[in-house]
Amino acid sequence: MIIGLTALFLFLFGGGGSLEFYLTNLKDPVKAEVQDKARQDVILDASKALSKELAAIQKDVSEGFKGYVKAHADYESTPADFDAVTDEMIESQLKLAKAVLETRAAMHAQMTEAEWNAVFSKQ
Repeated sequence: MIIGLTALFLFLFGGGGSLEFYLTNLKDPVKAEVQDKARQDVILDASKALSKELAAIQKDVSEGFKGYVKAHADYESTPADFDAVTDEMIESQLKLAKAVLETRAAMHAQMTEAEWNAVFSKQ
């Protein structure tokens, strides 16, 4: 059970290979590839905003994980208790997906195809 919960936690808030990691670690590639300072600022601001959003989502996910552990440890817990925690975790995953997609769209609107390919080929 704990292994399953750990796998769920990692799935919901992936590590360094995840898309959100690539969207929040762009300072050097953007500065190297996007020559227009105003567009650089918009792109990097979107990246910074995502980083802040991820910190809040990570807190939600950590609380949800604690809820799973608590439900597992409670002899009296029912499937409904696990369902409630699962619903909270799914909501966190949806917030994460929305934040990543909005950030990607904001960056995409500011970059040419060549800039985009150059920035993300360096990741």
